[in-house]
Amino acid sequence: MELIATDADEVELRVVTWKKHDVTVEWEVGATYAIRGGRAKRYIDASGPELRIHSNADFAVERLTPESDRLRLLVLGDTHVGYRHRASNTKPPWAREVDNRQTFSRSLARARDLDVDAVVHAGDVFDHEITRNDRDHVREEIRRTHDAGIPLYYIHGNHDNEAGNRTLRQGPGIHIGGEAVVFGDGAVRLSGLDYGAGEFSSPPPEKPGDDGASVSIIVIHDTPYPAIDENESPIHRTDPNHLDLREFLDSAEGWLDLIVSGHLHVGSRASIAGYETPLIVTGPTAEISTSTQENAPSTWLVTVLNGEVQVERQRLV
Repeated sequence: MELIATDADEVELRVVTWKKHDVTVEWEVGATYAIRGGRAKRYIDASGPELRIHSNADFAVERLTPESDRLRLLVLGDTHVGYRHRASNTKPPWAREVDNRQTFSRSLARARDLDVDAVVHAGDVFDHEITRNDRDHVREEIRRTHDAGIPLYYIHGNHDNEAGNRTLRQGPGIHIGGEAVVFGDGAVRLSGLDYGAGEFSSPPPEKPGDDGASVSIIVIHDTPYPAIDENESPIHRTDPNHLDLREFLDSAEGWLDLIVSGHLHVGSRASIAGYETPLIVTGPTAEISTSTQENAPSTWLVTVLNGEVQVERQRLV
């Protein structure tokens, strides 16, 4: 792999790492690193920077930019643990053998592998029929993630019944329906709204005060309206219980940085027509959409750096 870097004197150089040297550093634009070892050569006639540093057996890289400058969230929704108990004639053909316990585990394992700062779940952790085994499975996965130093924040969806909600309330997951939390040394203010069947289930968040948070995110579990995709085509227009976000955004767009929505079973990058605030429709973590098998089950990696939000969709296969 090759990349262009700038040294402390603002001189460009090319860093070349070879697979045989097993360099596992996670390079990030804007971060600062100290390089030790390696083999430096100058190429007078080369295109690009003259100086190149090649990895060797003594090559070592240390990140100097504090990790607190970057905060990463794994965002997901509609895990529907317990879906396997639905009658076969109520499922699309491609979803009849789905066991959402597996995809729930895989999602939280990804959070641990990436060592993110938090997991954000946009509702419908459970399906409407669940067993004790389902509840125990979810509780154990959340605990494993919490023990790895990664908190899980969640809201309730329309399929999360009281038995499932009791399990979640036992912790260590953190319910944010109707609440706002600030974390990451004040980098993020996270607000949540439980499912409201087209109405705000609790008052929407107001402009942040002096809590110092640089980025504001709201998580909902309703059909956001009027949502449009990246091609500005309307999406999800048929739900009579949609949640009209326009009045809220009239007052919030100046400070709201991201909307996350569960509930819809085809994930997409989107926005609300006429507004610039980005919207993530998480989609489910398994192929349970009744409209299309190609619903690309995913988790989403949200990176907050220097007050900016970056979103990366990660297929869950």
